Amino acid sequence: MHVPELSRALAERGHHVIVAAFPGSPLMREAESLELPTYPLSLKSYWHPIQQRKLRRFVKKNTIQIIHSHYSRDLWTIFPAIKKYKKIPLFLTKHIGTQRPKTDFFHRRIYARVDKILANSRVIYENILQTHPVRKKQVELFHLGIDTGRFKPDAHIRGKVRKEFSIPQDALVIGIAGRLQRAKGYLEFLEMAARLSRYHDDAYFMLIGGVSRGEDEEERLIRKKAEDVRLGNRLIFTGFRKNIENMLQALDIFVFPSHAEAYGLVVLEAMAVGLPVVSSNCDGILDIVINGETGELVPPKDVPQLVDRVEALIRSPEKRSRYGRLGRVRVQKYFNFDTMINNLERLYRKSVNQRKIG
Repeated sequence: MHVPELSRALAERGHHVIVAAFPGSPLMREAESLELPTYPLSLKSYWHPIQQRKLRRFVKKNTIQIIHSHYSRDLWTIFPAIKKYKKIPLFLTKHIGTQRPKTDFFHRRIYARVDKILANSRVIYENILQTHPVRKKQVELFHLGIDTGRFKPDAHIRGKVRKEFSIPQDALVIGIAGRLQRAKGYLEFLEMAARLSRYHDDAYFMLIGGVSRGEDEEERLIRKKAEDVRLGNRLIFTGFRKNIENMLQALDIFVFPSHAEAYGLVVLEAMAVGLPVVSSNCDGILDIVINGETGELVPPKDVPQLVDRVEALIRSPEKRSRYGRLGRVRVQKYFNFDTMINNLERLYRKSVNQRKIG
């Protein structure tokens, strides 16, 4: 949901933003629900001559000044579409890493046209430099931000959510959020819950998230594991919830044992609502969580360490409070949504001016 939220914020600052997305996609539907102008772009593979011509005419008709892509494959359509328009800066945000180097002739041509590649973490930043035919000045470390006015501690909402799911107001609740997918660490979370429940028979475990299209088998495996741990009504599946800021309020500890994570926006959201975090020490999480200060970091798939760190937080309300307080301060200082938008506008203006001069 980063793209529609980013587009909405830019529009509120007076920019004319048009969201180009696949017709009927979740991104398109969300943009439409925010009443943002949209443009249907049906890209199913790399080469789309018809869509290239349509996009070229659209760019000319609407006097587009900047194009910002969030999917590198779309560059294969954008690059030929704007070939004649030398004054239009082209931005790309990389949300995930690349495994194979992109150094062939065609990739060199395409990436030579990209003004800025925004890397959402240091791991992605280094990955881009190692696998893409770009110069260092083309790449910018650009942390995504969140609205700390929307994500903040709220005792009233905490009580309402707990009541909705029949959770005692004084119970300890440990939660995870994300797509129902093994790679997000749900199996490790459930194994952790089974072990902790042996000593904490009053603890609840909440799983916030739904299944993505085409991943029904992933959900089946997670549900099967959930049945095996036999926690009854102390194990709660919420399904997909758009109001994640409310759901997080119900928790006391947020656990994120993802196997690999280019960034980890939900970790920022948990920290912003004042939750102590126990997360895997992978990839973009290292930019967010300071081990021993705003949370605890453990190796991916290491259930014994996961159990140990969560157990330590269960036994130390003081540490939970301190991690939660310092975590929110860190998000406000370094990962604030308004700061992110300010930085993006600065980069946009700089690139527009450089293109004019060039």
